[in-house]
Amino acid sequence: MRPPRTTDLLAAAFVAAVAFTATIARAADPLPSWNDGPAKQSIISFVEKVTTAGSPDFVPVPERVAVFDNDGTLWCEQPLPAQLHFAVDRVKALAPRHPEWKTREPFASLLKGDLKGALAGGERGLLELLMATHAGMTTVEFEQIVNDWIATAKHPKTGKLYTEMVYQPMLEVLAYLRANGFKTFIVSGGGIEFMRPWAEGTYGIPPEQVVGSSIKTKFEMRDGKPALVRLTELNFNDDKGGKPVGINQHIGRRPIMAFGNSVGDQQMLEYTQGGSGARFELLVLHDDAAREYAYGPARGLPDVKLGAFTPALDEHAKQDGWTVVSMKNDWKTVFPAAPPEITAIDILLQPDATMLQHAEANNARLLAAFPKGFALDAAHRPHITMIQCFVRTADLDEVYAAEEKVLAAADVNAMKLEAFKFYYAPAGEVGVAGICAKPTPELLKLQVDIIAAVKPFMLETGPIGAFTAGHDDPATDAAIIQYVSTFVPKMSGENFNPHVSTGVAPRDYLDKMLAEPFEPFMFSPAGAAVYQLGPFGTAARQLRQWDLKP
Repeated sequence: MRPPRTTDLLAAAFVAAVAFTATIARAADPLPSWNDGPAKQSIISFVEKVTTAGSPDFVPVPERVAVFDNDGTLWCEQPLPAQLHFAVDRVKALAPRHPEWKTREPFASLLKGDLKGALAGGERGLLELLMATHAGMTTVEFEQIVNDWIATAKHPKTGKLYTEMVYQPMLEVLAYLRANGFKTFIVSGGGIEFMRPWAEGTYGIPPEQVVGSSIKTKFEMRDGKPALVRLTELNFNDDKGGKPVGINQHIGRRPIMAFGNSVGDQQMLEYTQGGSGARFELLVLHDDAAREYAYGPARGLPDVKLGAFTPALDEHAKQDGWTVVSMKNDWKTVFPAAPPEITAIDILLQPDATMLQHAEANNARLLAAFPKGFALDAAHRPHITMIQCFVRTADLDEVYAAEEKVLAAADVNAMKLEAFKFYYAPAGEVGVAGICAKPTPELLKLQVDIIAAVKPFMLETGPIGAFTAGHDDPATDAAIIQYVSTFVPKMSGENFNPHVSTGVAPRDYLDKMLAEPFEPFMFSPAGAAVYQLGPFGTAARQLRQWDLKP
């Protein structure tokens, strides 16, 4: 089998080069949905000073930890947090099995549609509600219930899916931080197992980087199989003073950036500020009744039972120098634009622990040689691209179903792939490096089958709006569109070069690395996923994932 043509390698090098440029260069506007002003500038200034080598405030990549509250900080929490709407729907679904709920609070009020009455019982009533609707099943069963609900449940005011009620400006902050070597975590009073099933697809935050409240679980054998069963007893309340405790238990590092919106986040921001070195704290003030909601009661805004931003918190932020974001004045837009009619996708394989260990080791080496490079994190997850193409957004569910059949029939995790060399694609004075795998007959057939499954839905080309974002340069837009449009003929079959990108370093360093002996190793695919492509052709937003382990 002949190697990929020179023109194909140059095309791949171009995409790698501009992807790298996006990573290390300061974008003209990394936060386009923010109005220019002190709030936006405070974020950019902080990130620049802690990521610039030689700066007195420079922070090494492993210590770049940023934590985000979820409800009211990353997505809408009014008129009730999404998890409470989930609990209400669960009460309605379970009511036929519990006739006693007709006369027992808070269930009786909920079944009558009286949310105010249901909340009258305070935290005790809420806890009883959550225990009744969130326990009594295995963790796997609960995850499926959450997935089914989040796929269809809609906000009562807007009619949008809850996952469409996320704040576009905060999505940009998450992406901006990850592009600069930060690990981003959710630290929320919401249920940890309620958030984990959808957090990665919605925010790019993987399950292991979600910290939240939890109920107790126990291990038992069910039908001869091991299972974790959810019990009707609170394990940990990750709110207020519990947030620093949860950070310590789950993360093990004090954050250098913290984002919240209410009194429930105050202690998390205080804990962040209490560390040494440069620190950043931000609160979102909901003062935009026209585009979302207005509530405080700080600054004369209406009071609320959940998610309050009090005058005392406002004064505390002022005294401690925390950034307070006015949703009305600081954000150009609140929610993401409607999904595009066409989506640029990347169907990819996720490697097993063996490849991940080698990739992470090589990434650490490259970062030591070139600290401005990228870390392997939620923004740069190791993967092998099988195909990039354009499809109609309305056809995505059919694409997922077609690909799932291919993956189920192929026994993909049983494949044995040999990593046999390093490579790099030049990008000026530096290069984007990776580990190449030999294209086995099984892998090549899988690519053929994956392409065949998506082919009925493939479009010849698509607009830059099919990506998560465009570029400042129309020429770059055109080049990326052309690359994705011609991926199948130019980067598949005999031109297929399966590889896992691992980092960036100067070309003279990479030349020496490539001259070193490479000890081959075997690995297997452990998962597969479909991502929406982002700026510069990166796999930016997970749309669907499959665990390929038996």
